[in-house]
Amino acid sequence: MDTTKIGHASQLDDIDWSFPNLSNSGIHSFHWYPATYISAIPGTIIPYLTKADDVVLDPFCGSGTTGLEAIRLGRKFIGIDTNPVALLISEAKLKFPGPRALKSAIERVVFDAQSVLSKENTTHPRREELLNWYHSETVEELTRLLHAVLKLEDRLIRRVLLTIFSSILKNCSSQGKHWGWVCDNVRPKANEITYKNAILTFWNASLSFVAESGQAYDAVLVHSLETTREKIRKRSKLLHGSCVEQIAQMKEGSVDAIVTSPPYYGVADYVKSQRLSFLWFDNDELARDMLGFRDFERLRATEAGARSNRHRMNSHDQYLMFMSDFFYQCRRVLKVDGFMSLVIGESPSRKGTIEDLIEIAKEAGFVLHSRRGREIKSNRRRLMAKVKGEDVLIFAN
Repeated sequence: MDTTKIGHASQLDDIDWSFPNLSNSGIHSFHWYPATYISAIPGTIIPYLTKADDVVLDPFCGSGTTGLEAIRLGRKFIGIDTNPVALLISEAKLKFPGPRALKSAIERVVFDAQSVLSKENTTHPRREELLNWYHSETVEELTRLLHAVLKLEDRLIRRVLLTIFSSILKNCSSQGKHWGWVCDNVRPKANEITYKNAILTFWNASLSFVAESGQAYDAVLVHSLETTREKIRKRSKLLHGSCVEQIAQMKEGSVDAIVTSPPYYGVADYVKSQRLSFLWFDNDELARDMLGFRDFERLRATEAGARSNRHRMNSHDQYLMFMSDFFYQCRRVLKVDGFMSLVIGESPSRKGTIEDLIEIAKEAGFVLHSRRGREIKSNRRRLMAKVKGEDVLIFAN
């Protein structure tokens, strides 16, 4: 074991993990995603547990918070997620499209969406269902935007604009209540259906993304010897699928640190929270390079620890079995002197898991190096089953 690394990790004990005066902003707050942690957590952990050019793995990468901090700090990153929306968001954040090409594509998409020709020749196969969520004119505008984005030849630019498109779907809908209502499939009433200008919303969101992505890229250059976007893009890899299966295919001892926040048992529905994106992206034109977007029901049924599965028989045991497999594979790919950092919480209205997870990790061979609590801001609790606090766990291999 590298004693230098142990010394660095010990300094994490003095951190106030609640970060009461901080919140995610800029590109970290682009595109809502449930139960994300603030960037200050991985941004603080990564420099203590790794050095420049080390490989950081986030097996539950979500919207890419850990990944962006790892790349910003000059590390390499591997992110895994079963949710294709998560990978779409992460790719948009981590691959840093060129601003000139991106702006040109945005202008082209908006122009095409406003053209007379597009108004006459576009439709969406799920239009009738979409009308339950959106005003008919908003559906038409979003459909034209989607068709215009799909015409783009550059794969990265196309996927970035699809991410921006996904990010506006809730605000363009007529469901004015928070995301939990969309998650639970509570559609707006007929008298609540209101026109929203989707093209203007897309335009504004696109300009914000261009600015935020540029700021994030400038932050990367502070710590990086790489000087081009193309080289920096190669520092991150995103994998779609079960983290247990994906990690099983990785080489033993190939990861320097694991920094992640696993799903909390019975607290969040990651797939269902992106219901509108799955609905819009259930499209033949997207099927060729948007894997997983036609697997909504399968994904939500198999999502580890999902809130919607909490009442199923043995769901708690199944969650712990999944995490046991997870810990085993993590220890296999982690270097001998590596560390694993977990941010984990539990709801008072659900069966507890944190103590069980610590014991399961120990059974897999990990040593609990540090355990510190953190409070969750009250505005996050209403979307996290009243989880009031989390534990920041540091395990040594």
